[in-house]
Amino acid sequence: MLDTLIQLMSASAVDDFFYGVDGSGLATYIKNAKFIVPWAGSFHLLSLGLMGGAIILADLRNIGPGLHSQSPASLNKAMKPWLIIAIIVLMTSGSILALSEMTRLLFSPPYWMKMASLASALIFTFGVRDHVVQNDGSFSLLAKILGVLAVGLYVVVFVMISSTLARLCLLGLAATLGALLWFSGKRPEALPLSMRAVSAISIVLWLTTAVAGRWIAFW
Repeated sequence: MLDTLIQLMSASAVDDFFYGVDGSGLATYIKNAKFIVPWAGSFHLLSLGLMGGAIILADLRNIGPGLHSQSPASLNKAMKPWLIIAIIVLMTSGSILALSEMTRLLFSPPYWMKMASLASALIFTFGVRDHVVQNDGSFSLLAKILGVLAVGLYVVVFVMISSTLARLCLLGLAATLGALLWFSGKRPEALPLSMRAVSAISIVLWLTTAVAGRWIAFW
């Protein structure tokens, strides 16, 4: 289904945009400069590791097996600046990498998966997870709306994936975190289910974004 959608997009204004950017002076300079793309790729991977650390430390604390020396709210607050820095570097380096191969990305299902999953992860992390953690598990109306939007977008990505193996991997990841939620809920010091659940969803969204990003290079 995703391949069909990409083919339809390639016959629209999206096609003109991608080919136009690919032929721009900036894209041409990046492709011809031998040092830019390797350095952008290096910073992309380093920032991915930083982002993963910030996400895992904060979210595993909420789920149960993480660090318990700080409260969930204080640990989440401490990790947030690092997460923001990592996202800024990721998006900057990713844009540089994209400029070096715009026409290939137009027909790359993993690229569109990554973009949709990234949007879902950003909406959920800053619009839902942070709010729920800071408010001890309570949802505001806006957080509920953003949560439905983010998860709905992710479900669309899952439905559009044509690879059965990819679907099984994502289901396996979700099942593993679901089991972790169930077992952690039996601990006497367990946090409210809402806090544990939003952290589990956060991990799924960001890991999917990272995996889809790696698939781009091999598609």
